Amino acid sequence: MIRIFIIEDHKVTIAGLRTFFRPSRDPVSIAKTSNTIEEALHIDDPDSFDVILLDLWLPSGEPVENYKKITSKFPGKPIVIYTGETSVHWQRIMYKSGAKGFINKDADKSFIENTLERVIQGETVYSPLMSGYQTKRIVEGYKNPKFGLTKEQEEIIKLFIDGLDAKDIAGKLDRNISSINKQLKKIRTIFEVSTNVNLLKKLLNMDVS
Repeated sequence: MIRIFIIEDHKVTIAGLRTFFRPSRDPVSIAKTSNTIEEALHIDDPDSFDVILLDLWLPSGEPVENYKKITSKFPGKPIVIYTGETSVHWQRIMYKSGAKGFINKDADKSFIENTLERVIQGETVYSPLMSGYQTKRIVEGYKNPKFGLTKEQEEIIKLFIDGLDAKDIAGKLDRNISSINKQLKKIRTIFEVSTNVNLLKKLLNMDVS
């Protein structure tokens, strides 16, 4: 029996997974659920589940930041991303971060079950488009001169799109975190968004032309 811990903010989604998997008939069961990262971090019995199903977009925190928090809290527990996001770019980011699988919310029961079984056996399971990083999405619409970005801001955005947080960006560019956060604030203003999550969404869906 594979026991899963679901971190997902939509109760309808959790309810749907409960209808998919019933302990009396399926090799997969839902052991625990949390609607927020904060709630998940208060779970103190990791032996009660085998794998974590983590929603990519939660109300608080950025995807990579949330992944790191959960990994730190539950070291050794495989994490599979469960999301409506179809971008290959996001698969690349979460693969690089260490997530063991990536499942779209449109997937049927057998696909989810098969993915979880393979992850438990030690495999890393992503779509064929990820094979060898052969499919690479170039995201550089932000380089349009109309935005008036400085070279440093463009460097920060490139690293930000690749999934680095302010601390990691600071290390890469040999800057302090305060300086990077100030630049990210200016960048959010330029792109007319209020959070880093919305900034990332806007950058990933920006027209290159």
